[in-house]
Amino acid sequence: MKALFTISLLGLSLSSWADSTLLINEVDSDNTGTDTAEFIELYDGGTGNTSLNGHVVVLFNGSNDQSYLTIDLSGHSTDAQGYFVICGDAANVAGCDLDTSPDSNLIQNGADAVALYQAAVADFPNNTAVTTTNLIDALVYDTDDNDDSGLLVLLNAGQPQINENANSDKDNQSLQRCENGAGGARNSAGFISATPTPGAASACNVVVEPVLGNCGETSQPEFRLISAVQGSITDVSADASPLLGETVIVEGIVTLDKQGGLLANGDSSYQYSGFWLQEEDTDADNDAMTSEGIFIYDYKNAVSSGDKVRVMAKVAEYQQVTQLKNVQELVICSSANALPAAVTVTLPVDNLQQLEALEGMRINSSQNLIVSDLFGTGYGFGNYGQFVVSSALHFQSTEIAAPQSAEAQAAIAARALDVLLIDDGVSAAYPAFIPFPDDSGFSALNPLRIGDSVSTFDGVMHAYKNNYTVIPSALTIDPTHPRTAAPTIAADANLVIVGMNVLNYFNGDGQGGGFPTSRGAKTYDAFTMQSDKIVAALTAMNADIIGLMEIENDGFGEHSAIQTLVNELNKQQTAGNEYSLINPGVSTIGSDAITVGLIYRAGKVTAVGTAAILDSSNSAKDENDQPLFLDTKNRPALIQSFSMNDEVFTVAVNHLKSKGSACNEDNEGADGQGNCNQTRNRAAQALVQYLATQPTGVNSSAQLVLGDLNAYSKEDPINTILDAGFSNLKYSEKSTETQPYSYSFGGFLGSLDHALATADFYAHVVSVDAWHINSVEDSLMDYETEATGQDYDSIDNYANADAYRSSDHDPIVVALRIDKKAPEPDPENPDNGSDNGDNNNSGDNNDDDNNGGPLHPLTLLVLAMIAALRRRG
Repeated sequence: MKALFTISLLGLSLSSWADSTLLINEVDSDNTGTDTAEFIELYDGGTGNTSLNGHVVVLFNGSNDQSYLTIDLSGHSTDAQGYFVICGDAANVAGCDLDTSPDSNLIQNGADAVALYQAAVADFPNNTAVTTTNLIDALVYDTDDNDDSGLLVLLNAGQPQINENANSDKDNQSLQRCENGAGGARNSAGFISATPTPGAASACNVVVEPVLGNCGETSQPEFRLISAVQGSITDVSADASPLLGETVIVEGIVTLDKQGGLLANGDSSYQYSGFWLQEEDTDADNDAMTSEGIFIYDYKNAVSSGDKVRVMAKVAEYQQVTQLKNVQELVICSSANALPAAVTVTLPVDNLQQLEALEGMRINSSQNLIVSDLFGTGYGFGNYGQFVVSSALHFQSTEIAAPQSAEAQAAIAARALDVLLIDDGVSAAYPAFIPFPDDSGFSALNPLRIGDSVSTFDGVMHAYKNNYTVIPSALTIDPTHPRTAAPTIAADANLVIVGMNVLNYFNGDGQGGGFPTSRGAKTYDAFTMQSDKIVAALTAMNADIIGLMEIENDGFGEHSAIQTLVNELNKQQTAGNEYSLINPGVSTIGSDAITVGLIYRAGKVTAVGTAAILDSSNSAKDENDQPLFLDTKNRPALIQSFSMNDEVFTVAVNHLKSKGSACNEDNEGADGQGNCNQTRNRAAQALVQYLATQPTGVNSSAQLVLGDLNAYSKEDPINTILDAGFSNLKYSEKSTETQPYSYSFGGFLGSLDHALATADFYAHVVSVDAWHINSVEDSLMDYETEATGQDYDSIDNYANADAYRSSDHDPIVVALRIDKKAPEPDPENPDNGSDNGDNNNSGDNNDDDNNGGPLHPLTLLVLAMIAALRRRG
């Protein structure tokens, strides 16, 4: 009897399931904000007051095809019209019958599924796998996502996954059967996207479905020329299609296919998931302000360059790019067609509308363009394979002109009209292969550098976020700015002084542990690479005195960062050329995480006097009795005097406040000098006043201000130091370049790193060079390159233990000639016993050309005695 009873219950369950009229009739899975108006509507076919006992609604997540929420319907029934609405927040959903938790983000927004079962909550604990057992109905949906095959088993064979964003209005529309109950259980083809109608009839409108038609037909109401879809460009900020949201039919030639595929090295490619289509030349409207090309967002219908394609899709805008998406139909009319003619682009353009009007079109160039930036839209060369080309290099406005001057404003405006972004067509972050500078790909030994040339390109114009981008089909890059093995140093130099920012040189605990560090390397291996690169750079410069910036401020002990650097550097030196560090006799220089430092070759120069530190405690004060130098913003300066061949000179190493964060100054940044300009300028005032006091205790009028001043050459802090009697060595006749720079930011080059000298110091200078090993190289060469902090194994092979990209600032190399002074004449022996080769001093003693001078008194006495004897004789 017990077995028979069980079978009877099973039969009852199956009968109830089979006879159920309940359906999932409407789902709203995506709203604005935190999704507090989401809901699920059930419908019983209009019977009304149908019991929901023994039923549950189960929500499945497409990330793992497992359940994440089960809603018990027992104790409830449909209303008199047959509807039952489940929501997260009844305050935001009219007609909600069951307010469940959570209030916000109740329903995931795809690819996911909602399913109705005859079951109990206990049958579906969270993370239950998808099942069709006792399944009554289901909806598999998304918001522009790929199909989820693991969820589609909930539907009858061949039924589609439904896109809530089909009308590009997911936040304001829901998925609903049209008409109510259309299609029946586990059939989704009857769903449309429309204005939500919880607890009411679906918002169905009779729509005549467009027909693609045959290739070449133009009679369909939806047929448009691509130029009509793009519309005429009058303003780049108002460049949306006049047909936005409409379904159109277009026909044209595929000019570039970036739907996806394999990279040159065989790895999978994350491309643009689409292709570019352009009108045949015979269909062009000959209007320079309308584009003949458009991007088709479609990766399911395979096409190739040269295919003539007819496509029906919806007009949309994505990040300022007009595109066709939600492709309904696509046919290839013919293949191997000649491509439409390319438009030749020449930089600079007169206005950005010229580039906007080329969006989606084939373009080319044979102009000799220069690689001017490796950071592009902010994603970077390594991240998305992007770099910028221009007709010339561009320099920071305050590097070349006074702040706020007409010349400075013109420099900023000029670059905006002189840039094109070159993109590899791959959207994956940090790809393992970047196809620049040539087909062999980017590598540590095959770099792309700012200053290299692009002599030709052919491709299409893309305008993502109004960054006018070339996706090249062909490209020629010439290495016109090659690396050099060493800086340019005058042949007659006998002393070299270098200033180098070492980019957060943090050595952990100094014994192989203590990683990650607060600002530098995350691992010991990364630090080893960083250290090797910096040592390689310093060794190649063969400097005798080195001013360091951005080194860890952990003192001067045997495990300190600066001692570690000295130790590693000395491993590369010959006997007598080893480096020593300047220890100013304090535990740390200031309280910041980073500091400045000085190392030198004791076999070449002698440190004389006492190392001095400029900070807030000994700074000159302003009229309000406040220190000019703020060591809470600027790193304290380190000053040391040195002697060589009896000449004494003083070196001050500095690292002033960056432009990155604000200092709460009046009108901060408004004058084009960036954040904290006043803080830097006051520090510069304090520095020159402090140097005038001869702080090392050694009197020397030969002084060098060295370091990362975080100010470009025409900005206030530099002018303050120059006004105190210093000269800018990088702009002197001893400089190796007419337009110096040491740093790249925002597509502009400029000098943040300086060597400023007094006249007596300058008298010994024979050359000044900014060695461009860092500013023009991409950060992929760095010891750790991921800006996001994520670890991408794909790029770990780029860093190499060489000088290139050992930091982000270029080192400044000052070469001097300091000869030993000729000895002062001995008053007891004027000619020091030397033979002048000609002792004939006959002639008039008043002759300006005679070699004599006042005779020694003893000599006069001897001559007088001789004369007297002669007279006596």
